[in-house]
Amino acid sequence: MNNKLPISPDAAKKRYQWQVLIAMIIYMVVVFICVKLLKHPQPAAVRITLALLPALPVVWVMWSVIWYLRVADELQRRVHLESLSIAAGATAFISLTYGLLENLAGFPMVSAAWGFVILDLIWGATACILFRRYK
Repeated sequence: MNNKLPISPDAAKKRYQWQVLIAMIIYMVVVFICVKLLKHPQPAAVRITLALLPALPVVWVMWSVIWYLRVADELQRRVHLESLSIAAGATAFISLTYGLLENLAGFPMVSAAWGFVILDLIWGATACILFRRYK
C-alpha cells in the first residue's frame, strides 16, 4: 500500500517550508507574549500554562517534518534521516559531555532548551553537506 500523497517533490518541499516558517513565526510571537505576561504575578496554573504554550507550535513543526519525510523522494528522505541521525547522536554526545562538566567540573548550568537548537543546527549543517555530496 502506498502511503504517499499525490504531490510533486517541489510542491512538498515548498509546503513543508511554509508550514515550518509559519509555525516558527507563531512560536516567536507566543514566546514574546508569554514572557511579557510572566513578568507579572500569575497563579501557578497560569504560569505553567504560559510556560508550556510555546511548545504547541513545535508540535506542528514535528508533524511537518514527519509529513515531509513521508512524501519526499528517496534521496531527500535518505539525506534528512541520515542528517537527523547524526544530529541526534552529536546532540546526545554534547549533552552528556557538558552534563559531566556541569556536575563534575563546576561548569555553569545550561538550559535543556539549547538541546533543540543544537539538534536543529547540526541537522541543517549536515543536510547541506550531504546534499552537496549527492549533487
